[in-house]
Amino acid sequence: MTQKLKPGLGELLRHLGELVERGSEKAYGVDALNYRPRYTPVMRALADGGCAINEITARLSITQGAVSQTVKLMIADGLVRRTHGSDARRSIVCLTGRGQGVLRDLQPRWRAIFDAIQGLEDEIDVPLRGNLSAAIAALQRLDFAQRIAVAKRCDERAPGTSEEGLPTASHGYFQQGGEAYALSRPTYPPELAQQLAGSCAERRLALDVGCGSGQLSTLLAGHFDQVIATDVSADQLDHAQQRPNILYRREAAENMSAASDSADLIVAAQAAHWFDLPRFYRECRRVGKPGAVIALASYGVPYLEGPLNARLQQFYWQQTAQFWPAGRHHVETGYAELPFPFSHWPSPALFIHRDWNIDQLLGYMQTWSAYRRALDAGRREIFERFGEQLTAVWGEPGSLQRITWPISMRIGRV
Repeated sequence: MTQKLKPGLGELLRHLGELVERGSEKAYGVDALNYRPRYTPVMRALADGGCAINEITARLSITQGAVSQTVKLMIADGLVRRTHGSDARRSIVCLTGRGQGVLRDLQPRWRAIFDAIQGLEDEIDVPLRGNLSAAIAALQRLDFAQRIAVAKRCDERAPGTSEEGLPTASHGYFQQGGEAYALSRPTYPPELAQQLAGSCAERRLALDVGCGSGQLSTLLAGHFDQVIATDVSADQLDHAQQRPNILYRREAAENMSAASDSADLIVAAQAAHWFDLPRFYRECRRVGKPGAVIALASYGVPYLEGPLNARLQQFYWQQTAQFWPAGRHHVETGYAELPFPFSHWPSPALFIHRDWNIDQLLGYMQTWSAYRRALDAGRREIFERFGEQLTAVWGEPGSLQRITWPISMRIGRV
């Protein structure tokens, strides 16, 4: 018997779209409506009045080319027509009399369709629309061709990795530089600690594993009676932020000193890709209370919310690619490929936002492990040249640019 091939993402998306569209067409046929489901987004956009093609596109989650093709088909079916706006050079698409009549017939049916979508999501316990919207947003930040390029370079694993291809706890990229890390790394939003604490049945003890200089530890301290924050780097811990209810310990994630069945929350922020995960997970099961929350959080590749972003992305994905350690691709993919053998649920969309000047951005980039590896390879000029180029187009040296890091999280229960 021929073995069935594992489907790719595009294959699954096309099949899903075909099933939804075929079912919608069948429902319209039962009601004797000669109507194509692909018209629905444009019909909904035109329900409040005529719009130009670019205005329709701005209201929808489909491309302008797809909108233009759909409008041509709708004109042929007599549902819409083109007119001139107040500016004779501006073409407006509006519903015809027939289109308005079809719209009135469709609106109650759309309510049933959206109810059916909600029922499907409830049945499979997956927020399909939310997940697909998040995937689209991620691909708008970094297109799929760039992600394929990243995957190609990450297939070549670096020496000194575990059987799963993950760096072992003996890595040294953050063993030094604790002061720069504490000063230049972005801090997590309070909402992250609130979400984690809100998922816990009790809030007596939180473990922040791989805590670095304690950026998340201090936020958790406002929600838990006690926080134990651990890291293998003495330099990082020396620059950690102190709180009365935070106990910092130098220890490996795979060998925790916390008592068995003691933790309500175990979280690793921007650190899990360095762990020996099978050993770490065994420790989580030991120290976590039954039903304790476990979360792996990471913030991804930053982007500038403006025209300078293209330059930053080119530098990250093309010029620094050779210097990133093998585990970095797990950060780039939002930990989606890390094994996570716990009952889990979707995480909320969270972001880190900072308004930084050019010196702050370049200082942050000097905390990258890629920067340290470039220095070790005698290639510091790559970062220096980028700094000069970005400074030249930044504007006033003290002017601020909005920088955003998307936060990804795998969250579940022990």
